[in-house]
Amino acid sequence: MEPLPVYTTALEPKESLIQRATSVFMSLGVRAVNMADLSSELGISKKTLYKYFSDKRDLILQCMAWHCSQMEHVIQEAKSTSENTIEAELKLIRFIHQITCDMHPSVLYDLNKYHPKAFRFVNDRHDEILRGTMEENIRRGQAEDVYRDDVNPEVASRLLIGLSHEVRAMAEDAAISIPLSKLYLESALYHIRAIATAKGIAILEEKIKEENLFT
Repeated sequence: MEPLPVYTTALEPKESLIQRATSVFMSLGVRAVNMADLSSELGISKKTLYKYFSDKRDLILQCMAWHCSQMEHVIQEAKSTSENTIEAELKLIRFIHQITCDMHPSVLYDLNKYHPKAFRFVNDRHDEILRGTMEENIRRGQAEDVYRDDVNPEVASRLLIGLSHEVRAMAEDAAISIPLSKLYLESALYHIRAIATAKGIAILEEKIKEENLFT
């Protein structure tokens, strides 16, 4: 699978640090990396790091905000470059699936326990983005005859948000050994199949097979 693009223009020094710090936290875990470790990973001094961020909590919160902004960029890019809403949703699914594949297993637990403000922010912002996007996508899909006309966009988008909450809960449950990436993928494809017309299902299966997605 090809690496996913990072959607950004020329970055200011602080923005660049946030982007790179997010990558470190996602790959190594949140609790496991202190500011000294991070400065070493980024190849900068702690003094430089503290020039832009008051402490680790401040940095984590800004990293989560950057992560959400990336999702919004992906959504806008998918909308403008996709032939239909199924294709647009698959681009977003691929983006999130790759993130969850690369993410350290402890990230959600660490955020919830040690950085609750950042955890609440990213979850609330994720829900806000998801709800608006899904409502718009469903209406577009109904106009394209790939989603059923009898589906209520607001209800379906809320159900998907509820499903995403359950996915996070399952990922944090030590008794469940299924990776977050697998849980997310199952839930996302379940959502599409649940509301798609026969035409939509055919497009979905064709795109997955044609582009060898999620393998």
